[in-house]
Amino acid sequence: MGIIAEKSYVVKQTIFSYNAGAVLSLSITTMNCLHCNTEIPNDASFCPQCGSPMSGKPIFSPEPQDLPQTGQSNLLISAACVFGAGFMIALFAAMVLLGSLDNGGEESGYGDSIGKITVGTDFNLYGRTLDDNDFDWASLRGKYVLVKFTATWCGPCKGEIPGMLEAYKKYHDKGLEIVSVYVWENESVSLAVAAVKRFVENEELPWIIVSEALTIKAGQPPQGENFDVQGVPTMLLVDKEGKVLATETRGLRLQQELTKLFGK
Repeated sequence: MGIIAEKSYVVKQTIFSYNAGAVLSLSITTMNCLHCNTEIPNDASFCPQCGSPMSGKPIFSPEPQDLPQTGQSNLLISAACVFGAGFMIALFAAMVLLGSLDNGGEESGYGDSIGKITVGTDFNLYGRTLDDNDFDWASLRGKYVLVKFTATWCGPCKGEIPGMLEAYKKYHDKGLEIVSVYVWENESVSLAVAAVKRFVENEELPWIIVSEALTIKAGQPPQGENFDVQGVPTMLLVDKEGKVLATETRGLRLQQELTKLFGK
């Protein structure tokens, strides 16, 4: 198993073995963990060393450079590269075209929903905090809340942290709160909690942390599944009344939304 990044989201995806006939035949036998570089079996769900879920890069057997580079194999490789590049270009063009047609040919901007999270609807977050206490969502009423579904092993998630720290420092005293919900961690609760604690300490995160692993242990449904989170990071803004104000609040989009609310 492995992970792929699409629109900077990290989502679960199966890595398929590749076979182009008798001349070129590759099969995935093992993977290296993208977090700690430990070699793991291709059917492993979690890294035995650091506990990262399904985060790996394939090791091919035999290695591509060891394959016979005959004229036929070179032709196959070239054709595959050309076809792959052409397919990706066509796919990107189609996505751009569909996006531009969402609003009658005008630029579509950001969507109104992510999974089961829809702008204008009540948002009720629940769970257990990292110190294994009940998370009190109602206590945040009257504040604007940035909610981030995230994971310790997710590179794009970590890339959002500098902007979030800047926003917290700038707007927390003006009424902004941040809640990070760590999902899709190790199946072992103790390993999952340890990984999140280590990550939070290393990054010096000052805001509220919710653990999906501890939530499940307490008998509540996993947040990622309950809210139909498709990938991480998933970020949204909730208003003072507990309604979803905006989705896809990442990077520049987050700064724009916060400027609207609090000024520069």
